Amino acid sequence: MRNTIIRKWTSDWNKLYEEEARRLKDIFQEELIQIYHIGSTAIPTIGYAKPIIDIVIGLSNIDKTVLYDEKMCQLGYEVRGENGITDRRYYTKGGHNRSHHVHIYRAGHENINKHLQFKYYLMNHPEQARKYGQLKIELATKFPDDTSSYQQAKESFVTGLMEEAQEWSIIKKSYGYITRMTEAETQILVFQHPVKKAGIQIPKGTVKHRELPVDAVKREMEEETGLSNFPDIHYLIDDFWENDDGVIHHRYFYRLNIDETQDEWNYEPTGGGAEDGKVFRFFWVTPDDGKLLIRGHADYFPLISLKKHNLG
Repeated sequence: MRNTIIRKWTSDWNKLYEEEARRLKDIFQEELIQIYHIGSTAIPTIGYAKPIIDIVIGLSNIDKTVLYDEKMCQLGYEVRGENGITDRRYYTKGGHNRSHHVHIYRAGHENINKHLQFKYYLMNHPEQARKYGQLKIELATKFPDDTSSYQQAKESFVTGLMEEAQEWSIIKKSYGYITRMTEAETQILVFQHPVKKAGIQIPKGTVKHRELPVDAVKREMEEETGLSNFPDIHYLIDDFWENDDGVIHHRYFYRLNIDETQDEWNYEPTGGGAEDGKVFRFFWVTPDDGKLLIRGHADYFPLISLKKHNLG
């Protein structure tokens, strides 16, 4: 039985996450599509947490997780299997003095998004987060030598917070990875924004009220690129993401296959708004050119590769 230890929140936990994330990326390499810091150590507004770094990972093929068990053990982890949660692969580090939890799912699994939505909800609702932190202190005092009872006692409160997070209204964005094949090479359409600091981007836009994300991506691609007739629109993945201005977006990514032959063109978007009167320069890149794009836009370029596009 492990003791219940609660500590005041510290930015050192973010540093510990970054250090461990680098090690995990070295292990899973190209199979790793998503990796995030989750749990209370990732949420400063809670104020208190058990000093355990929780990390969630999305792999392109969850069935390959077993191939990395030996390397995870070498890094100090214990292989725990699903451990009560279907579709998860769970690893713990530190024995009775637990230091890290790693939860692995297939990329895009709904449980990854539940963790992210819960995290961002509490970061944006500090009063609810504060209540959660106070509950942690009270329960740790009540169950100092029984972390299992501590977990059970806060379960109903956490469930309530999860439900609130699910109802939280978030801006939705649809991103389009428009692709074509040339000489057996897959290329992705991008554009250079006329405002230099806006950089190279993927066509995207806001999902309107009562509009489905898949309908939004078709509309936005037509308005931003001047292209039309997208016979194949394939959902890739969705996530929750903190924009540069701190606003949380629910992002939906789609792949749209076309037979476009133009290598480069200029186009003035027709959707109005902030882009009205601006001219975008469109051109093609490969999935390996992700570093050319601004933050977040090439996050799922690996899914474009046929060898990696296996989210089963």
